[in-house]
Amino acid sequence: MNKLHHKILVSDFDGTMTKHDFFRLALTYLPPETAEPWTRYERGLTSHFDALQEIFSGLQILDRELDELLTDMQIEPGLSKQWERLQTDGWSLVIASAGCAFYIERILRRIGGNAIIYANPGEFVPEIGLFMKRPLHSQFYHPETGIDKSAIVKQFLDSGCTTAFAGDGRPDLAPALLVEPKYRFAKGWLADELERLAVPFIRFEHWGEIVDILCQEVE
Repeated sequence: MNKLHHKILVSDFDGTMTKHDFFRLALTYLPPETAEPWTRYERGLTSHFDALQEIFSGLQILDRELDELLTDMQIEPGLSKQWERLQTDGWSLVIASAGCAFYIERILRRIGGNAIIYANPGEFVPEIGLFMKRPLHSQFYHPETGIDKSAIVKQFLDSGCTTAFAGDGRPDLAPALLVEPKYRFAKGWLADELERLAVPFIRFEHWGEIVDILCQEVE
């Protein structure tokens, strides 16, 4: 594991560091009924992990089509330079995702990013599917999402680290509530839900805005 600074930014990946979620783009390659597991999840009838696992397993596409899908996610422009700026100012980046580590790692290899990743393991077999597995041996395992983002954030807080969190979806609500308002960054569903709950936070549209705010503290 990379050596961590005393200041940690824990960030969701899909829809937070990218414009689009992997699973929503995956659905464009699949029959309409393939979205049904996600509908069940939103109704509380299945877990977040099981819904994504079922959707991903039907992704019977070619390797080049997978690369096109990853490009369509639209990673934050200039991301590697933003990471460097965080590190220069004493921040470490930890990516915490309830998605699959396979595609996150594949994207990050393209840009040479340096971050610690906590996500569900998986394997892509062209024309057969993406098979996401439960991280049963991880200290951060949770049956609902596979990876427990709250446990990750809590570990850093308990160790005395200044901890920021950024996210956009339902699995991001609980970890977002653990950090101080000035370190709570949200967009999309998460931002709307925090507003509904009257919880203070900082809304962002582009991940680079978070870097600007965090780095201003020492500039």
